[in-house]
Amino acid sequence: MNIAQIGPFHEAVTGHSEGPEGRMIASLTEELLRLGHDVTVFASGDSHTAGRLIPVAPLAMRAYPMPKRHLADALAMLALEKAFAMTPAFDMIHVHAGSAAFPLMRRSAIPIVATIYGPIDAPEVLRLHREFRELVLIATSTAQVQQAPDLNWQAVIPPVSSPGEVNNDDLSARIAQAYESVYEWRTLRRPAERQDRALALCHGV
Repeated sequence: MNIAQIGPFHEAVTGHSEGPEGRMIASLTEELLRLGHDVTVFASGDSHTAGRLIPVAPLAMRAYPMPKRHLADALAMLALEKAFAMTPAFDMIHVHAGSAAFPLMRRSAIPIVATIYGPIDAPEVLRLHREFRELVLIATSTAQVQQAPDLNWQAVIPPVSSPGEVNNDDLSARIAQAYESVYEWRTLRRPAERQDRALALCHGV
């Protein structure tokens, strides 16, 4: 498959990123390449990835003083627009940039999935996600699914380890295989089927 990964832009995509998004993209890209997929990463220019890097900004926004840090969401939307315009078209687009890209995701002709990081139980956050409840989502914890079981969760896949922790190559490979399974579905599942599959993938990872 030809897969696009959309970075968060508040941080670079590296194996040593402070937040889980950058680490997940770096690890996932490397493992997907080993599985035989083509992977393009849309991220800041200071990222380090085994895949093809499309730099949408020179540096991650955390490198800039305020107010430029607020550009991270806009850069995620710009990255998604660039992904839409690429030829040949991607088989799958994977967004790791929060909810900023939800309106564009809704209008995508290309299969698209978003991984959600962090809690979503704040009323405003829940309201936002429920407005886009049809979007295909990946949870990083079972708590997220419990907080909003009515969303279109396809799987629960935990993030890779924190910087400084011992790297578990087997775990990274299993995480990539779980994502690969989601990519291959490409269609929305019935609620009961989604929840059963999500739990199965969570236990498998």
